[in-house]
Amino acid sequence: MNFMGKIILGAVLTAMTVFVWEAVSWTAIGWHQNGFRAFRDESKVAEVIKANVTSGHGIYLLPAMGDAPKIATAEEKMAFEAQQQKALKNGPYMYAVIRPGKGEVSMGMNMTLSFIRCLICAFLIAGLLSQAALLYPARIAFVAAAGLFAGLTADLPMWIWFENPGRDAVVNIADHLIAWIIGGSVLGIFVGKDPVAEP
Repeated sequence: MNFMGKIILGAVLTAMTVFVWEAVSWTAIGWHQNGFRAFRDESKVAEVIKANVTSGHGIYLLPAMGDAPKIATAEEKMAFEAQQQKALKNGPYMYAVIRPGKGEVSMGMNMTLSFIRCLICAFLIAGLLSQAALLYPARIAFVAAAGLFAGLTADLPMWIWFENPGRDAVVNIADHLIAWIIGGSVLGIFVGKDPVAEP
């Protein structure tokens, strides 16, 4: 099999492997869902949300942490900012994706998009790995490091800036790492060059 063929086959099989792991991670293990919380009275919360959204489907913050009115005096701006900081400190605090009304939820479409995402990621890391001269265990480590990088880049900022619970950040990062350890064990078979000893 030629070089390009190995990359294509390796990336496709890796995407399939990572996709299967993620399906198991989210549907069978339960470690993501164990961090989810429910409101005491969902119907009342839903009514409050519907009555108070301002721009439809989107990301909402509570408190909103907006800017003071432009016509406010310096003292008024300071008071406005102090009030916001007090509200942020005292709570409640919320960072939420809100869809106030009906929406089309397609499991088939979501799974298709998820697989395409896995495939794109697999091709990207395959392209990087193809330039490296590494033994098979080091190839797995290389791909695993990419998974860890993805988790640290995507999930840790949510803990730092938006109070995502530390437990959930750890689970999400671990999920990325495990996914790409498994993916690397597949991709490393097809992609990468063995190191050549210098004479």
